[in-house]
Amino acid sequence: MVETLAPKYGIECTLVDGRALANFEAAIRPNTKLFFIESPTNPTLEVIDIAGVARLAHQAGARLVVDNVFATALYQKPLELGADVVVYSATKHIDGQGRCLGGVVLSSKEWVEEELQDYFRHTGPALSPFNAWLLMKGLETFPLRVRQQTESAARIADFLADQKQVARVIYPGRADHPQADIIKKQMKAGSSLIAFELKGGKDAAFALQDALDIVSISNNLGDAKSLITHPATTTHKNLSDEARAELGITGGTIRFSAGIEDSDDLIDDFAAALAKLPA
Repeated sequence: MVETLAPKYGIECTLVDGRALANFEAAIRPNTKLFFIESPTNPTLEVIDIAGVARLAHQAGARLVVDNVFATALYQKPLELGADVVVYSATKHIDGQGRCLGGVVLSSKEWVEEELQDYFRHTGPALSPFNAWLLMKGLETFPLRVRQQTESAARIADFLADQKQVARVIYPGRADHPQADIIKKQMKAGSSLIAFELKGGKDAAFALQDALDIVSISNNLGDAKSLITHPATTTHKNLSDEARAELGITGGTIRFSAGIEDSDDLIDDFAAALAKLPA
């Protein structure tokens, strides 16, 4: 979207591999005004050094915006790490029950009043009272739900890592995560999302999803119900094969969002589904 929509408004964008701070530094231009990152990323759960990027952004006279949906406000505090603005899709963990659409923008009182408030007043992206009420009610159970989801995700990630049909598992709560050192500095836990790759590619991914009973197929995440999706044919289908490969998304890549069901039941569901796949 950034590459296709932003230029229509005269905004120049540079995409970088966020795993190395040097890539951000090399991409800075005299007219750079904003850094935008997502950490962990969708769907491969790569983690970006928020404090490091904030430092580079501020040195360049730019602001840093962080999409904090995957980590959630429970486990990661971007503003405390130097970010200027934090955004959420409130449909995810905040509502967390598949009931409504909504978004959240957080920053300093000064920035909200001087820059954001006027924009909102003239463009009208306001929640309906009913959706706002649902999100406020969702926040009442937010910590309970996310902690349960995180405990389940950690157990399921460990289970999947031991399965012969699984080529790799990426979960921010595991010691083998590629950015484990950064995670220790900026995240309190791994949250509810898991990425894993099946050896059998797209056919195996589709077969696994179809064989699950408790877990539902959906592009949503952070829901009270466990959800699973195939990024290459859903969330990232508009990317070229080369772009997906560069992001580490293969035909066998699956994104799983743990719900609040009993973790033993979820593991049994995966075990039964995996047993139907070729070894």
